[in-house]
Amino acid sequence: MQGPEQLLLTGRVHPISLEVRPLQLEDTQARNLGLRDGQIVQATLEMRGDSLKLLINGGLIDLPPGFRFRPGDTILLRAQARQGSWLLRPIDARAAASAGAVAAAATESALSAQSARPQGAPPPTVHLNTSPLQALLLRPPLTPELMSLLEPKELAVLLKHVGNDELMALFRQLQLSIRGLSPEALRSSVIASGLWLEALLGSGQLGAIIDVKTLLRKMLRALGERDSPDQARILRAIEDIESAQVDSVRAQSRGELAFPLVLPFIDANPVELRMSRSRQRGQQGTPPFTVDLHTQHATLGEIWLQISVVERTEVHLMLWATRVQTASAARKQTERLRQQLAGVGLSFGSMRVFNAPRPIEIKVSAPPGAMLDIQT
Repeated sequence: MQGPEQLLLTGRVHPISLEVRPLQLEDTQARNLGLRDGQIVQATLEMRGDSLKLLINGGLIDLPPGFRFRPGDTILLRAQARQGSWLLRPIDARAAASAGAVAAAATESALSAQSARPQGAPPPTVHLNTSPLQALLLRPPLTPELMSLLEPKELAVLLKHVGNDELMALFRQLQLSIRGLSPEALRSSVIASGLWLEALLGSGQLGAIIDVKTLLRKMLRALGERDSPDQARILRAIEDIESAQVDSVRAQSRGELAFPLVLPFIDANPVELRMSRSRQRGQQGTPPFTVDLHTQHATLGEIWLQISVVERTEVHLMLWATRVQTASAARKQTERLRQQLAGVGLSFGSMRVFNAPRPIEIKVSAPPGAMLDIQT
């Protein structure tokens, strides 16, 4: 986890004066923004015309007095439901980072205790303070640090700074190849994403599987006491993984599935992947299983792909591509894709292609007042 002094290096989430007055919203505005009572939201400052606006969950609201920031700055706000209105209260990002500093020590201690435990002995009982979880809940979702760090060139430079040949070889084993992509390689990469580290630890399989989160911690230990920006980057990347873990647990508590992770490649930029399924509602059919992908490809440009599998066999696709050539090429491959799906027993439902960035979606996944119980 990153400390207060490291947070100032990120340039993403601004520490904010708690003297700034909270922003008041009407009930209709709060519903349109998909706010929940107690929720922590990330707001970005954007210029629209001649005025500065707050972008929250895909919606724009006017900037209240006292917010002296620049376009592109990001702040954290806590939503609070009141009688007939809502408040958005600024959150001090430095306090969240300070609370999160405990998590690194707690996780490291748990790993050390597990490795030192004699064979056959019962696992130690680890009591964790709630502050690490609270800090992860405060952290904005889908931050880009892990994606940036796992870019082939960025990772090569970082490993060179670390100066550990063994770590370099282990990371090479984790990286996929576009040319040699296979279902087995994808499965192994998903398991090694770091999302299931603690589950692997509990089942005794950790030593048999190379794990991104474990390797990042080894990189930190290899850097030792050196005070460098590399340490801050690695810590933030670890937080990306832990934030995804909390997101998955929170979805599970709602009866949903959500597995956000990043797949590294040796010959392409990493792919952000999210597998999800909504909660079963009443007597309705099984909700579709959805896979969302996002990457910045050197040739294809920035692309987003959403794959929905309905009733286990019917596949629907939506593709957003910023380059005209990529969108045009995708449309031409529709019939070929239909034939390939039929060859493995799947039916082709539909495919929609857009020559545009993917729009930001506003999702309300829990009723107002729903909270994550971190006491049990």
